[in-house]
Amino acid sequence: MSDLTRQQVIQILAITDGARLAGVDLSGLDLRGLNFAGADLIRANLSHADLTNAYMRGARLDQANLEGACLVGANLKEASLKGANLSGADLTDAALKDVNFYGANLQGARPDQIQGLQK
Repeated sequence: MSDLTRQQVIQILAITDGARLAGVDLSGLDLRGLNFAGADLIRANLSHADLTNAYMRGARLDQANLEGACLVGANLKEASLKGANLSGADLTDAALKDVNFYGANLQGARPDQIQGLQK
């Protein structure tokens, strides 16, 4: 069960540049199309969240749990996903230029051949 609702997340993002959501449980939420640019999501739980077309450029997702998350079409350019769990995540058509995946778990992530992957 998530700590916040979609509406609460929208309110936080609307009033804060580089929102601080570190360690927050956002699991299973519909977060499609939201702007998380530069957000601090370190150790956040985003498992099974729908982040389709989310704008996450420069977001810090180190050690975040994105297991089974839908990141289809998400913009993750210049994001940091060091040590993140992306097992079973769907990254189809995601923008991954200059993403830091060092130590990330990508087992079962889709597509199997992630373009622009940098470890």
